[in-house]
Amino acid sequence: MTPGNLMIIVRSSLIRLAVAAAIVCGCSSAQDQDPNDAQAKQKWLLCDYDRIFTPYDVGSDFSLNLSFRQAPLPGIRVVLTPGGELADVSVRRGAPVIAVTDSTGTAHFLAVPPGKYYAAAKNGLFFPSNEVTVHTDGDFDTEVEIEWPLVPLPVRVLRGKLVEPREGAEEDRPVQSATAQLVDLRSSRVIETTGTISDGSYEFSTTEPGLYVVRIIPPDKEKDKKTEAASGDLVVELDPVAQEPTIPEMRVLQSDCAGVQLEKIAEDR
Repeated sequence: MTPGNLMIIVRSSLIRLAVAAAIVCGCSSAQDQDPNDAQAKQKWLLCDYDRIFTPYDVGSDFSLNLSFRQAPLPGIRVVLTPGGELADVSVRRGAPVIAVTDSTGTAHFLAVPPGKYYAAAKNGLFFPSNEVTVHTDGDFDTEVEIEWPLVPLPVRVLRGKLVEPREGAEEDRPVQSATAQLVDLRSSRVIETTGTISDGSYEFSTTEPGLYVVRIIPPDKEKDKKTEAASGDLVVELDPVAQEPTIPEMRVLQSDCAGVQLEKIAEDR
């Protein structure tokens, strides 16, 4: 890893931690604010968080290494989707560029046309929102290293509860009739599907330790609107000796710019 890459990774981690902490702590501080100010701040945090990128500047030939806890992730389909301004206006916007990580967790990209791309894993499951700009001339990085996924939540049982905020000073209310899916992190395969009951709780029967995604699809309040259901995802690690017995109670937040976000509720609220 080059010094430049190391600085980028450290900077990205600090920014993400700061924003995540702001989102998590925003609820408790909002109790002392005017409700309208608190809602405006919450919307700003959601929208701003969704716009944070980790920029990489690379040459036309480069490799992208994916790992989890310093172990390589083979067989991950990595897609570079063209986006933004092209580095060379004479070059037409091309199709997505695809590579699969090998046994060392490395995806090799060769002769990629210059321009700006957004990197994502299959189905977008918890690949950090990375902006990659490809250059044809100059001394740019040839290797990018990404720890993936970012921060899984270790739990002993796949059970949780969802609530949604109400206007003003009213208490949160349970999210009823939401769809909860358990997804295999690496293959993106849906293993189980269940729903929340009257108190907003849900539970999966899977007991096999491993990495999963809990995908929450809130109930559609506009059933006549034929659009793809928005969802919020949470990476969990099922571990029989984890400190957390279950998935903490989560607040479901929605905004036009950031979609569905899941926020952990402070234990001392």
